[in-house]
Amino acid sequence: MFGKSKAAATPTAQSDQYRLKATGRRVTLLERLSGGDVRIAMDSGRTTRDDIVSARDITPA
Repeated sequence: MFGKSKAAATPTAQSDQYRLKATGRRVTLLERLSGGDVRIAMDSGRTTRDDIVSARDITPA
């Protein structure tokens, strides 16, 4: 009745939030491309733009 309860194991969610190493600006990883590049999205004021950068240019947020 008052025994120990086991907490349900929750899977670790993998975040898609990264930062650009050069500027520290927060970006969202959209997809990984061939050749070590990634497609990212970033907010710029009221607009969202996407770009392709090297995977070495981003770090987890």
